[in-house]
Amino acid sequence: MPHITVRGVNVQDLRRMSPELKKAVVDAAQVKEEYVKIFFSPMCRVDAPEEVAVDVYWMHRPQELCDKVAGTLTQLMKDKGKDFVQVTFTEFPGGHFYENNVHY
Repeated sequence: MPHITVRGVNVQDLRRMSPELKKAVVDAAQVKEEYVKIFFSPMCRVDAPEEVAVDVYWMHRPQELCDKVAGTLTQLMKDKGKDFVQVTFTEFPGGHFYENNVHY
């Protein structure tokens, strides 16, 4: 954990920026690189121009860490020329996350 899902960026661009995106999350959240996974979302907004949305799915973290990660992700996307960046965190209890039938 965390799992990062991005929409509003085409899949080829996201593939190119994924190493940098992963490193930014690893550095900001102080997690192991092998725990961070980057996903592409093909969903798009249809009632207004598309915007970048980054969803972070992880176990509970302190507000200060969420602020730091959100700032890092926003800046990275703005450096890539994106004008508007939404970052959303979805948290869940560790007991609800399983890998090979083992939970945390």
